[in-house]
Amino acid sequence: MGLKKAIKDTVEYAANFGSYINKNEIKERLISQKIFSKKEINKLLKQYKNKKNKWYKQKFNRAMVLAKQIENDFKDILFLGISGSVASGHPKKNDDIDLLIITKTNKLWKTRLGLRWWIFKKRLPHRKYNQKERKNEFCFNLWLESNYLLLPKNRHNLKNSVDLMLLKPLINKGRIYEKFILTNDWAKKWVATPYKNKMSNFQFLMSNEKQRINKLDKITNYLYFWPQYWYMKRKIKGETIGLHQAFFLRQMVK
Repeated sequence: MGLKKAIKDTVEYAANFGSYINKNEIKERLISQKIFSKKEINKLLKQYKNKKNKWYKQKFNRAMVLAKQIENDFKDILFLGISGSVASGHPKKNDDIDLLIITKTNKLWKTRLGLRWWIFKKRLPHRKYNQKERKNEFCFNLWLESNYLLLPKNRHNLKNSVDLMLLKPLINKGRIYEKFILTNDWAKKWVATPYKNKMSNFQFLMSNEKQRINKLDKITNYLYFWPQYWYMKRKIKGETIGLHQAFFLRQMVK
């Protein structure tokens, strides 16, 4: 596929979600299996102007304030990132704020329960199950553990490849964000150039070393998991819920 078609496909794909992207955003999410040089891309992108979304900064700043509070109060959270429409840079006024969390291994379910109680005490606006999306609510819909960063195969697709490139880190301990991107290199099938550019910006060699498993943490995670799982079980309609990963929406939301 040529570069012109790759640009056309990228612009049209974003438009399907109401995002009318500028030249920098085209580079960030260029859809193609082929890798193109910056010189090639810049030459064809002169016609595209850079426009700003008036709701993006407001929603991003709200998430930043939340991240600082979470970083102070939850030591087992290694990563917090913005996904969904805010990450795309083109949220609508009434969009909520989708978030992805990565915890230490065998800390997911204890952390999730603690975070839900913390949110309740602080009366923070957050999206509840089976509730319509509301303006500026926080939606903690994607959870992973540090030893389980690879997304399931049924999520290896164009949509999640683009979302992976657009993910905005707010908390990033131990370079877990970089490890997350490296682990999910299947995304190259759809966004080869943005993936290569992102990896080149990391500027260090990645380690495949995994966090050591503490047997007590493993048991504790299991004990925290089952009560929450049984409470949610009747509500599950296609979501992926497991000991080490939880996807509370069926797809990474654009």
